[in-house]
Amino acid sequence: MGKTLKKKTTPKPKSKAKLEKKIASPKVIASKTAIASKKPATKRAPRAPRAKPLPVDPIRVAALQAAQYAIEKKGEEVRLLDLHGITFMTDFFVIATGTSDRQVKAIAENVIAEMRDSEGMPAWHSEGWEKLDWVLIDFVDFVVHVFQTEARKYYNLERLWGDAPVITVEDTSKPKSRKRVTKPVTEGAAPRKLRAKAAIRVISDFKEIGSRKK
Repeated sequence: MGKTLKKKTTPKPKSKAKLEKKIASPKVIASKTAIASKKPATKRAPRAPRAKPLPVDPIRVAALQAAQYAIEKKGEEVRLLDLHGITFMTDFFVIATGTSDRQVKAIAENVIAEMRDSEGMPAWHSEGWEKLDWVLIDFVDFVVHVFQTEARKYYNLERLWGDAPVITVEDTSKPKSRKRVTKPVTEGAAPRKLRAKAAIRVISDFKEIGSRKK
């Protein structure tokens, strides 16, 4: 007996009208609109890292404060020399000029007193009080030099330490506002305007009386 071969049945193609009907169905349209409405996810640009503030050097701050105390007593040409990487002796020089023995002494004494009392930094050593042409105040981490004009030109520390960066220190203190002093008004005293009017009236009355006598 011979075997009967089964014929392969191919699926009948759907009619064009049925396909259009299926495509136009609300489910298909809704799925298409949902896909179209979805926007591609945009990647956010990475945020730039915030710049960290530079660390504050407390020794530099103290040296600048000592410079301000020199300016308080009218110290001239006050400068800060940064000696980092140049010498292991100290970190900063503060240089100021006084025009006389008296001013040099006043500047040096003010720096020592204010750094001790206001900043809690007593001076380790000071010298030059005999001649007062160059007073040196050693705070270990920085040294303050108060010169008279000729001594500063002669020793010329800015030139001797020429590799050190130099900062000219300006006066950062706020100017004190002048308060207007009002004189206390005594009891029974008339205001200035009323007193002026009264004086004019007296003069005019005097003239009238004088004219009548004539």
